Amino acid sequence: MKEEELDWQIYHILAENPGKEEHSLAELLEVSVEEIQDSFSRLEKALLIEHSPEGTRVLSIPEMLLRCQERYDERCPFSFDGGIIRLKQEPRSTDD
Repeated sequence: MKEEELDWQIYHILAENPGKEEHSLAELLEVSVEEIQDSFSRLEKALLIEHSPEGTRVLSIPEMLLRCQERYDERCPFSFDGGIIRLKQEPRSTDD
């Protein structure tokens, strides 16, 4: 199976069943756990899913857009830290 096909199948399964475990996906799709982990990495890099110790889920469209903005907009006023949106600290002025 091509990587793109596997990614697409995993994405659709996670959209219907958030939090599905790697071993369950591997068994269902008849691939190795390593292939599932590689797919998770590609999908996360493409800003389509969030993979954390609590589970894996498909990001909503607004989440995808915010993460894209954070990644590519140098003036973006926020960052993501463990799934939490945080305002970036402005550099303090040294004016007296």
